[in-house]
Amino acid sequence: MLKASRLLWILLIFGAFMAYGNDPAEADTALASWYGPGFDGQLTASGEVFDAYGYTAAHNTLPLGTEITVTYAGRSVNVVVNDRGPYSGGRDLDLSQGAAEYLGLTSAGVDYVDYEVAGPGGYAADTYEEPDPAEADYAEADYDDGSGGEAASGGEADTGGSYVVQSGDTMTGIAAELGTSVDDLMAANGLTNPDYVYAGQTLVY
Repeated sequence: MLKASRLLWILLIFGAFMAYGNDPAEADTALASWYGPGFDGQLTASGEVFDAYGYTAAHNTLPLGTEITVTYAGRSVNVVVNDRGPYSGGRDLDLSQGAAEYLGLTSAGVDYVDYEVAGPGGYAADTYEEPDPAEADYAEADYDDGSGGEAASGGEADTGGSYVVQSGDTMTGIAAELGTSVDDLMAANGLTNPDYVYAGQTLVY
């Protein structure tokens, strides 16, 4: 009887240690947004071409190539960190449009999500150089609109059919300066709302 009692205690202690050692990693909480319009086809910080409808994300510190599981409103999706950002609004994570649509985040634009690392980074090197944060300030639109994304390098109006949005610009003013209409400018850049522009964004016309 005594031996059976000792065996039971040993099993209980062993089980407690196993349960403690197998606790799942605690998820982090991050303020997340999404990006896609105007960035599809551009190079990401990893050197990959950005696919707005792929399942990727931008993060400022996680190694490029890191796979993370993002959970929002009861849904989860695995994304790969292949870009850097976001740089404004106190946000920590920028999801691709496809991932945000799957999670149902596009309607909220910006909201808190839970995420945890599901796999290590897989790229050989992170050679991305962080831009001046001043270039990522939004123009005429609150960052909560969810357009998200990293700012392209700044510059003046270009004669090659593109224009870089400056702080304080509006779509109406840009269209007037370029001699085109707001509707044509939005159609050329895949935009659905004239307020979804921000400083550093490159518009084609």
